[in-house]
Amino acid sequence: MSTTDDRLETSLFDLFAVQPHAAALGRLDERIDRRLRSWTPRSAGAARVARLRPGRRAGVIGLLAAAFVIAGANGSLKGLYFFLAGPFDTPWHRGVEVNQSQLVDGYRVTIDRAYADATSLALAISVVDELERPGTTQIEAFSTIVTDEAGEYSSGWGAVSSPDGAFAAVNVAWKTPAVLPLPSGTRTIHVELPFIRVRDDSIPPPNADEVGWDPWHRVAGPWTFDFEIDVDGGTTITPDIVTEVDGLAVRVTRVIAASSVVRVEMQVEGGQPGDQWWPYGKIEIRHRGEVLSVVTQSLKDDGSAVLMTDGGVSDASGAWTITINEVERGDTRLVGPWVLRFDAP
Repeated sequence: MSTTDDRLETSLFDLFAVQPHAAALGRLDERIDRRLRSWTPRSAGAARVARLRPGRRAGVIGLLAAAFVIAGANGSLKGLYFFLAGPFDTPWHRGVEVNQSQLVDGYRVTIDRAYADATSLALAISVVDELERPGTTQIEAFSTIVTDEAGEYSSGWGAVSSPDGAFAAVNVAWKTPAVLPLPSGTRTIHVELPFIRVRDDSIPPPNADEVGWDPWHRVAGPWTFDFEIDVDGGTTITPDIVTEVDGLAVRVTRVIAASSVVRVEMQVEGGQPGDQWWPYGKIEIRHRGEVLSVVTQSLKDDGSAVLMTDGGVSDASGAWTITINEVERGDTRLVGPWVLRFDAP
């Protein structure tokens, strides 16, 4: 007869796709036992709804994550992607499996999964120090150079996990193609990591006022990968519509709408020469009445703003409404709203 513990263990192994060492499980059992013994229930009057803050992990789940980090080089780090939230989990949950791995000087770098749409490429990358070098407290793999037949991708943003183990981490890197939008079809992607970074706290700085001391150092590779991925190129719309409030005009120049993402490019025009305004606060994008949540905003070198949603549309035709409630420049904010409406064929 299976117990609750057996079912929990089986479910976690299925979720995280890893079988930790017996020693790791033993240490995990000890840590969970200490945590449970130290737990004191709240009184009825003090009971309240628990709320997890972004980036914070529940205690016991954090301990479970530790077991998968301990599994490290001989197990799978895939469970750590579970702790990346928001847009950072996109390559894991929406991407396709790549599972290419390369070992250089005892450091194993693996591209676990990849995600591509008309506007971006995202990579889920894990890194493990299989030699578990003394003094190491953290490692990361962010030096990604991505190219395809159209050229080199520009760097975007990313995230790195903060697991309980020093010798393993997962990383998410977003890249923007050389030419937008990416056309639909299969693309061959080349990825190179010329180096990884390792944090070593075994040697302290010479003195407390030391300038320029950095516990991180580079470990040279390279780690190289080639794989193919299918792209949904979506639909490109160039409405070039503008609306003005109090002398400031917001212009939407391009919308790229695919099944998994919508990218909106816009400019805020007006004010004094040299002023650089950009959207601030809540931004609402509606397509045929349905709201698409904006999850990232960025500012390009030419001063235009780029908005990205956490979901897309299967058919871009129909009515679109984009509402900008505020714009800002430094510490100055102006309240609109600026409402832009257009129809796509």
